[in-house]
Amino acid sequence: MEYQFRLIFVTFCSVLILLFAVYLRSTNSHIFYKICTYNAEKSRLKQDLGKKQLQLESLINPAAVSHILDE
Repeated sequence: MEYQFRLIFVTFCSVLILLFAVYLRSTNSHIFYKICTYNAEKSRLKQDLGKKQLQLESLINPAAVSHILDE
């Protein structure tokens, strides 16, 4: 009788450990996906910032100002 309870307990603990491992793996995948998404967004924002800086520099550039005044 004691053997059955011990077997049930070991089986129950093993199932819990396996379920916890699956939970950790799915959480890890979800976090990895979010990190990749954030990195892509960061790269896009850096590119947008670079474009804005180039636009601003072209507006501030004295040659561009004289070109605009000539028109």
